[in-house]
Parts: sequence; C-alpha cells; structure tokens
Amino acid sequence: MTDNIKPLTSEILKYSDQEFKDYIFNLQDYLQKQLKGGLSIDEILDIEDPFESLEPVLPEEVYPIMVLAMINNIRSDTVMEALIEGFQEGVASYTKANDG
Repeated sequence: MTDNIKPLTSEILKYSDQEFKDYIFNLQDYLQKQLKGGLSIDEILDIEDPFESLEPVLPEEVYPIMVLAMINNIRSDTVMEALIEGFQEGVASYTKANDG
C-alpha cells in the first residue's frame, strides 16, 4: 500500500483490513497536519474532499464515526474495529450492487 491519501474507490475495494487501517492512519496524519497548519475541516473539504473515495464504500452509519475519528485523531482499537467491520460490510455491499 502506498501513502496515497486519495486513492480511487476501486483501489480501496482491494485493501486488506490492515491496508485499510494503514490508509485510515495515513489519512488521519495528513488531516492532523492540515488542521495544525491552521486550516479548518471546512476549508480542507472546500479545497479537496479526502473522504470522497470512501463515501461509496462505507455504510451510512459508519461514515460519521470515521469522520469524527479523523478530525479528533481517535485511533482506539474499538473505533478501528468498528471502521474495519463497516469497511468489510461496505465492500461486500458495493461489490454486490456493482457486479450484478
């Protein structure tokens, strides 16, 4: 896995659980750097949407957990397990909906 913070959805669909976790941590690091640099989350989203590739994959109920974890730099096992579980469900649903 690369340090790409904005992979294509098709790339995210191929991530293992560990690659997904690494991606989330890389994205958190990037966002924290932007926030510490003085940008607000709204400004970051106006410039680019770092969550765009995840939107089609993550279930609606998991997406806000991911965004809050990103903004607040939460990396607990409990949150990561919820995100990984949502990721697994989302990949299955996305694949089923788009493959027939």
